[in-house]
Amino acid sequence: MRLCIVCAQMDIVLGDKEANLKSVIQVIHEAKRLQADILVLPELFTTGYFLEKASELAEKQDGYSINLLRDLASRFHIFLVAGSLLERRGKQIYNTCRLIGKDGRIVGSYDKIHLFPPFSEDKYLTPGTTLPIFKTDLGVLGVAICFDIRFPELTRSLVLRGAQVIFVPAEFPAERISIWATLLRARAIENQVFVVGCNRVGSDGNHSFGGRSAIIDPEGKALAQAGGSQQIVSAVIDLDRITYVRERLPTLKFRREALYRT
Repeated sequence: MRLCIVCAQMDIVLGDKEANLKSVIQVIHEAKRLQADILVLPELFTTGYFLEKASELAEKQDGYSINLLRDLASRFHIFLVAGSLLERRGKQIYNTCRLIGKDGRIVGSYDKIHLFPPFSEDKYLTPGTTLPIFKTDLGVLGVAICFDIRFPELTRSLVLRGAQVIFVPAEFPAERISIWATLLRARAIENQVFVVGCNRVGSDGNHSFGGRSAIIDPEGKALAQAGGSQQIVSAVIDLDRITYVRERLPTLKFRREALYRT
């Protein structure tokens, strides 16, 4: 199966949902022009890391932002990996990625499980507790959010359960952007899957973000690679490539799991 994937490497206006959602609408128009099957947005794309205001900015699962995205997905007939949003459930707030089908229905969600202490996520947010995979008409998909990419156990767990493409929405700082690029390639190579990293650019006043969004194939080749400015990157991936690569070098079959347990 061949899929056109588009990453929206956006700048994000801190705390300004209206401005950020206006940018998303522009991006969706461009993704449609590129005949995208899947559009990927960055982490916390409606608010940025304005966690001091997380209680005020967080929305319910059926809030304004997600309903707008559902409408856009349906209207433009495009699958959205909706980066992540601040989502409220009861008294708790999560950093949540929503997957939205081409018909506007919610396919699933993932709550970031590794919260990033330097940005005070652990102070304001609740970590997720599950690692879902999403079986869709476009393949089996997995999600890791930003800091999650540093934990190889997460991506390996998703792959062992069948994930073919792992999406990584992020706000990865510019000072560590070479680490971001390395980890995306490593996760693709060691698992022989496609990895799609969608980072933001710009500054929120406290941190600068480095972009370098990329679409990486199962052998670690960058099919598309952004620089450090606001831009859209796209590539066509072929899921059959996974089978081809694994048949040539069946790394996952050579695992000696019993020796890895602690």
